[in-house]
Amino acid sequence: MVGAAEQLEKGGGGNAFAAFVYACQFLYGGWFLFHGLNYWFEFYFDQSIQPGPGLVPALAQSGVMTIVKVLEVAIGLALLLDLFAALAIVAAWPITLMIAFVTSSHLSPFGMSVGVVIISLNAIMSFGHLDRYRPMLAVRAGRPTWGASGAEAAMPDRSRLPVRLHILAAPAGLIAAISITYLSLFLRG
Repeated sequence: MVGAAEQLEKGGGGNAFAAFVYACQFLYGGWFLFHGLNYWFEFYFDQSIQPGPGLVPALAQSGVMTIVKVLEVAIGLALLLDLFAALAIVAAWPITLMIAFVTSSHLSPFGMSVGVVIISLNAIMSFGHLDRYRPMLAVRAGRPTWGASGAEAAMPDRSRLPVRLHILAAPAGLIAAISITYLSLFLRG
């Protein structure tokens, strides 16, 4: 399977799909850029970010919304410029799901429609770049390599962590996480 750009260049049956993926990419990139910049330039009044109860006002008050909006601008630019598009699409998923959750939580037809549309757009873009994600979908990713290539990357002993080490490392990671959590709760008081 090839990506959307390669399909469009080749022509043929995948041409329509590639064009559709690009249409979704540019619409979504424009959406992210516009809404990200609106946080600072207020092209329209966004009542969801105003002080008060709720998840979005809490994110705005804590400063997390600023990080989200910076990411929206960066993702929007990447999609519109068609640079790092596969990475931008993956990075957009958490924001997409949060937007869908927030807009759908009011159970209004418009809010639920927004949720369905943005999840659909992100899914279409993801399928359009599935060939870039295929290596990440491997059941066993193998040992970290720091960019190994060629013969070094193809070595058979790289397929898994040694069983004994894995049996020790997995529970150690879980125990460390639990210990840090309880320690932080104890120190908090």
